[in-house]
Amino acid sequence: MMTAHAKQFLVYCLVFAFIGGGVQLRANAALIETQQVAGDVVSEQKRDELKTLVSRTDVKRQLVAMGVDPARAVDRVDSLSDREVDNLYGQVGELPAGGDALGTIAIVLVILILLDLTGITDIFPRV
Repeated sequence: MMTAHAKQFLVYCLVFAFIGGGVQLRANAALIETQQVAGDVVSEQKRDELKTLVSRTDVKRQLVAMGVDPARAVDRVDSLSDREVDNLYGQVGELPAGGDALGTIAIVLVILILLDLTGITDIFPRV
């Protein structure tokens, strides 16, 4: 059998549950502009192209020759911010076309500098 104090406590708990259960949190919603969505899609396309570039056999060979794991380089491209992706993609776009060794080395060097700046590798030791 319940005592009077237990019944009173149960009533208070139920009242609190019904009152608290009726409280709704406010949700905020906003419109997303077309340019913002399109910008996200373009950034993902650029990121995919950079990952494809890093996955090329000649680039992988250069990365391994410089002591960088190609899988970590792809992971680093995944972790770049949209601004960094745009910057790196712009630098790659300025390189001469044709798949020459100089262009490949320049791309690898840019990636290595980014990896070194983030502390993933220590290719260029600080003096």
